[in-house]
Amino acid sequence: MKKTEFRKRQKQLLKDFSLSKQKKQEDKLLMKNLIDNDLVKDSQTIGITSSLPMEVDTSEIIAWLWDAGKDVYLAKANPDRSQDFLQYTYQSKLVKSSFGVEEIADEDAKVKNELDLIIVPGLAFAVDNHDRLGFGGGYYDRFLAKYPNSKTVALANSKMIYNTVQWPVEKTDIAIQTIITPTKIFN
Repeated sequence: MKKTEFRKRQKQLLKDFSLSKQKKQEDKLLMKNLIDNDLVKDSQTIGITSSLPMEVDTSEIIAWLWDAGKDVYLAKANPDRSQDFLQYTYQSKLVKSSFGVEEIADEDAKVKNELDLIIVPGLAFAVDNHDRLGFGGGYYDRFLAKYPNSKTVALANSKMIYNTVQWPVEKTDIAIQTIITPTKIFN
């Protein structure tokens, strides 16, 4: 199956799943598994994305990170198809991007791309080789290639997990180091 076809099918699967009680339950388990993990405990600067409804909800994770004294940086897409992480605090003003994702509105917000940990979003993950299917813009793959020292983790609900890759993997696709599911962690 072509990547675009698989991506389209996966988006619909996740949109349908987002309406279920099971997704909310899995989001809570994913948050617990993330915050109990040494990756978060051992990291001070953490990059994350403001989630779309079909994605694992990051709003409570962000609030927990703030309460834990972590420095939170929110992804922001740039017009040149690159991305940066901007410091996100309680006072930050947000604006919806053309993708529908909330991003930091303040042009003077502190940029930090050398982060301890990046929580990488995606549509699907293969647990055997940690391949990730993103949304198709290549923002995270380009970013991770440019900043390879950050640890990466993905939160994957039951509809995002595949035992083996089901989509074409390109040489520019960057695998994720750790995948956290509601029931298991794949390092």
